[in-house]
Amino acid sequence: MQLPLDLPQLRPVRVLVAGEVVLDRYLWGEVTRVSPEAPIQILQVNRREERPGNAAFVCANLSAFGAAPAVLTVVGDDANGALLTAMISGSGADIQGIVRDPSRPTIVKERLLGSVQSVRRATQQLLRVDNEDSRPLSADVEAELIARLERELSRADGVLICDINKGLLTPAVLKALIEGARGQGKPVVVDPRMTDDFSIYRGASALTPNRYETERATGLRLSEPAGWQPAARKLIDDLGLDACLITLDRDGMYLAQRGGEGLHITTAPQEVYDVTGAGDVVLAIFGLFLIAGAEIETAAKLANAAAGLEVGRQGAAVISRAELAQALRRAHHGSAGKIVSIADLQPILERRRAEGLRIAFTNGCFDLLHAGHVEVLEFARSQGDLLVVGLNDDASVRTIKGQGRPVYPAADRARILAALEAVDYVVVFAEVRAENIIRAVRPDILVKGEDWQGKTVDGADFIRQYGGKVVFARLLEGRATSSTIERVRQS
Repeated sequence: MQLPLDLPQLRPVRVLVAGEVVLDRYLWGEVTRVSPEAPIQILQVNRREERPGNAAFVCANLSAFGAAPAVLTVVGDDANGALLTAMISGSGADIQGIVRDPSRPTIVKERLLGSVQSVRRATQQLLRVDNEDSRPLSADVEAELIARLERELSRADGVLICDINKGLLTPAVLKALIEGARGQGKPVVVDPRMTDDFSIYRGASALTPNRYETERATGLRLSEPAGWQPAARKLIDDLGLDACLITLDRDGMYLAQRGGEGLHITTAPQEVYDVTGAGDVVLAIFGLFLIAGAEIETAAKLANAAAGLEVGRQGAAVISRAELAQALRRAHHGSAGKIVSIADLQPILERRRAEGLRIAFTNGCFDLLHAGHVEVLEFARSQGDLLVVGLNDDASVRTIKGQGRPVYPAADRARILAALEAVDYVVVFAEVRAENIIRAVRPDILVKGEDWQGKTVDGADFIRQYGGKVVFARLLEGRATSSTIERVRQS
């Protein structure tokens, strides 16, 4: 699969997102024993987090890419509804299309996640508890939703429908959405519910069903590639679609267009951590780029890349433009894609930190990389969930080490560091001291060689102010760049 070299620049668009919004609640903790009352695990909770889910999560992803989302949905007249509404507004979405219904609760999905050690490795979901009422909307609430729909449609450039079959998207609401948008020449992209009958989406521009939803709706098997094209064509012909993008988990995606050739979009092999939110990310990215006028093949390939990032996260985590741009760089340039500017790195670290990951940082000149460097880097990586390496630029190395150094320019040194498995990101900085780069990265763990014990460590006081720590790594005896250079000169 050939991905774009860079993310296309998008024209400003307003996207109406219709569908159920969910308050995703996560309870994180550790499991150290079995209950004496029953053969079940005891979760000792140490962190609680709420995130916007489903259509609300789609809105958050759209905002992260610079779009102007507006949501059309229903919440309960309860505390959870108020919290979720505030979260949606806080993500940058217009909330004038939210209807409060006192007869039904706000949908809440509560996930209990346990780990086997304090650094949160081997974390897994133990239980999910759902609080919802999936009965169809009452006639009064349905009428109010359709009234708001008509107002919102006139201001939107396109519509994304996120359908999880919890009673909101009644046949009347779907008809008003699809016919209203198409009547105004605006695209409608649907992430459908699991159902035997997709006729409720007739007239939409595109569908993004997964493998199992497609099998159920078409009656065709998609376990082998030979089944992908017939299933996609059947949906296009039966529903009058312009395109169908079927997500195929480990097999990537299959894109079919009316009157065009089918396209299989492969995915790179990777460890799947959690599939929560992957379908919403596909809808958001594919739909956004389609509405903004990108080529449909480009929109599908970008959605595939974004979904690959999402399944590597715990829970529904927003994919930022910077993260997707970095994924594109890695796809084209391999490990060199780990080399980032501090401006691109900061939003990535904010997302990872919000997911509960611990960020380790170390810095240095790393000229003539040797076994001692590798030892320190691998130790540093073991202290956190990801490792950022700050690399002195050429001018600062000359100030620190003297004339004749560095042996290799910063571009080469960064490239070598990025090739190491222990290193997640490399950022080059132009100062002798590392205080400012450490303040910009804001790591949880700062790692230095043991020769720094008893000395003033740049950034140490800063990170200790917010509970971070400084850790000293063992140094391998006799391994140093200066002595290596001297041996070469003598030989």
